[in-house]
Amino acid sequence: MQAAGHNSQRISEPNKNLYWLMLASWMLAALLPSSLRSQDASTTPRPMPAQPIEWVGEIRSAKDVTGKGSWFKRLLKAVIGLDDRQKNLLLPHGVCVDRQGRLLVADTKARVVHIFDAAKRRYGRLEGPRSEPLAAPIAVATDAEGRIYVSDAVHSRIFVFRRDGKFLRTVGGLGKQESIFKRATGLAVDSQRSRLYVVDTVAMYVVALTLDGKVLRRIGQPGGGPGEFNYPTHIAVDRDGSLWVTDSLNFRVQHLDEQGNFLAAFGRLGDGAGEFDKAKGIALDEHGQVYVVEGRNDRVQVFDSSGGLRFVFGVTGSGPGEFFLPTGITVDRENRIYVADSYNRRVQIFRYRAEGAPLTPSGASAPSGGH
Repeated sequence: MQAAGHNSQRISEPNKNLYWLMLASWMLAALLPSSLRSQDASTTPRPMPAQPIEWVGEIRSAKDVTGKGSWFKRLLKAVIGLDDRQKNLLLPHGVCVDRQGRLLVADTKARVVHIFDAAKRRYGRLEGPRSEPLAAPIAVATDAEGRIYVSDAVHSRIFVFRRDGKFLRTVGGLGKQESIFKRATGLAVDSQRSRLYVVDTVAMYVVALTLDGKVLRRIGQPGGGPGEFNYPTHIAVDRDGSLWVTDSLNFRVQHLDEQGNFLAAFGRLGDGAGEFDKAKGIALDEHGQVYVVEGRNDRVQVFDSSGGLRFVFGVTGSGPGEFFLPTGITVDRENRIYVADSYNRRVQIFRYRAEGAPLTPSGASAPSGGH
């Protein structure tokens, strides 16, 4: 992993407001105005508040897992024109960790899914078939067989790949320019029940499908009542098959049962504790905690399964533990938390410390090649 010494990019406050206005109608981040200004990030980790979270490291490019390579290899790449910049994160959005421990990152601007395999020090990428390559990957998930599912907001369908990256099929397509989705965004796989859930942000409902693409039901409708949505964005599946959905412009998280029946909701508009402004990614850990990313407030809030706030981490910035328009989030089996820090062009990695476990100093870097 690399330390945080780098040049990051910033958007002025008016453009940040414009970003979220356009996001509400799901205009892609890749098409947003690019009036950016550069600032130098601090190389010294800033202290994080006392909480059960430690900063582990970050990933910005393939070099963070493969190493820089030999001098001769770097020279050879330069001579034959291979460009390592294609392996950099440009606008990471969705993240997941598969059963092999590989980190998959949907990069909307690069139009690829990066695959970082730290254990084997390897890097790969998914681009889709030549006839219809990925245009705007938003979310990524895997099933028990290792198949990879990628939502594409421009094509409005789901691309499915084998574990080794070979393209298999798309889900949701009715024709070359038609789809059952208006805007496929967040997605989640329930491997135990062989279900695929896709958030259709523009249609304002969730589509439940079999893993081979058969539609089972559509969950929700536009509105602000129980079980209704106002531009939902992301989804997570609990162990019991229930669903957690970020209902972005209703400024809440909704909890639904496996059939889509309303169970509970929490949150309201604001920037205080337990409040939301443009909730984005959502994830669950083995302790039953619900992690919710707030892009506008540059933080992650963590709740218990009843909606009680446990703790918050993250502030606006570009140093360790700081965010600028974060989006996706996932938690692996080792309690490592991966957050797509979109406009800082990186994925930050944290570790949750269960009660009673020792906490290493904030900002301690992960071992080279490790998550």
